[in-house]
Amino acid sequence: MAAITPRFGSGGANVSPGGSAGQPSLAEVLRDVADDLTALKPTAIASADASAAYGAPEQALLNELKAKVNALAAAVLKTTKAP
Repeated sequence: MAAITPRFGSGGANVSPGGSAGQPSLAEVLRDVADDLTALKPTAIASADASAAYGAPEQALLNELKAKVNALAAAVLKTTKAP
């Protein structure tokens, strides 16, 4: 991961092509940010619904939470897919 200082880009530092303006280069920073954002992609919960191991109120709550997380993940994935 690139160490980005508070002065990154100031006066053109680190933003010239070819990495001639200091380290890390703009390309390195952008790649690191892209890697970090890729790691944050949500995924749906693949586990089965809550079973009889829980009481009825707990089953209902767990299944409701699972459904909400899956709906949020689907919405985020839909808006972040490339056209």
